[in-house]
Amino acid sequence: MHPSSIENMKKAKTLLGSRIGKQITVLDVGGRALKVDQERSYKPIWESVSENYWVADLEKGHNVTHPMPAPYTLPLDDESVDLVVSGQTLEHVKNPFRSVAEMVRVMKKDAYIILIAPSAGPRHDSIDCWRFMDDSFKAIAEEVGLKVIADWIDTNPKWEERSARWKDHVFIGQK
Repeated sequence: MHPSSIENMKKAKTLLGSRIGKQITVLDVGGRALKVDQERSYKPIWESVSENYWVADLEKGHNVTHPMPAPYTLPLDDESVDLVVSGQTLEHVKNPFRSVAEMVRVMKKDAYIILIAPSAGPRHDSIDCWRFMDDSFKAIAEEVGLKVIADWIDTNPKWEERSARWKDHVFIGQK
């Protein structure tokens, strides 16, 4: 995970502050680690407030707690999660509207979602469908019934090249 993504998730956590609460259940969609000694989830950021930190992914991995049986299918009950986070995943999803709608399904009433995806940058995987421009997450939020809490594109010129090329688009929404 590139450094700007981690810092933007920390910024989102700070913006939400005490609204998040303690002992929450966090679902990280797409946070599968590729190697045993590699952390690709945001767990270190949320472990101080999470009772449960779950990782859902289409592919199995040592840190995946909830393998997805199919695209757009989270193996969780309706309204069972306090916070959904997903970073560097939606650009690889063929239908991000449908994917976020499924994330919203598992969110409790008044729960939050934090999404981070590139607004720029080169192709970087076999499936790489999207870059999220300034209106992208607002359009998704309107479609799936989320209230926009914060929405920004990180254009900080001080990031190292690996982070700067993606210009992370960060969205915080509430159900």
